[in-house]
Amino acid sequence: MRCAPYSLAFRDEWSDLVRVSAMSSAITHADPRCTYGCVVLNLTLAGLLAQRPTPLRDALDHIEADAPEELLTALRSVPDGVNPDTLSASGYVVDTLQTSLYHGLTADTAEEAIVSAVNMEEDTDTVGAVTGAIAGARFGADALLDRWIGELECADEIEHLESVLITAEFTVDEDSVS
Repeated sequence: MRCAPYSLAFRDEWSDLVRVSAMSSAITHADPRCTYGCVVLNLTLAGLLAQRPTPLRDALDHIEADAPEELLTALRSVPDGVNPDTLSASGYVVDTLQTSLYHGLTADTAEEAIVSAVNMEEDTDTVGAVTGAIAGARFGADALLDRWIGELECADEIEHLESVLITAEFTVDEDSVS
């Protein structure tokens, strides 16, 4: 739920985006399903930002040789092969990512995507954050409702950080990101 900013900073450098996404996840969630879940999310976000016609498929193709089969199987069915009644917002990475990608990629609006995902209950903050990132990348930041943004005490700071992530030059080596 916290890895999406990397998709802005490294959106044009997929090999770097893969590394920083996995490193970010490994801090607290080192299981390969989690690390590759972050990678798939960020590659999909980068694909959406670049307006690729098949951002999720492109992301899965990029990591298919190395990612856990359980994750790949669950995500290959999104969005068309998923029965929405079987989705779960349990907080388990495979469930969260499948659910968030489904809602984020099939909804008609950002609001519909986020509200539908959060209303599934269970781990609402995680599924809401991930779905919100997907909806924001798909529909644009302007599609996020002013009444929601207005409630954030740090809205100006977030907007500034977005600008920095989009315009700054970042580098990655084996041990760090700078």
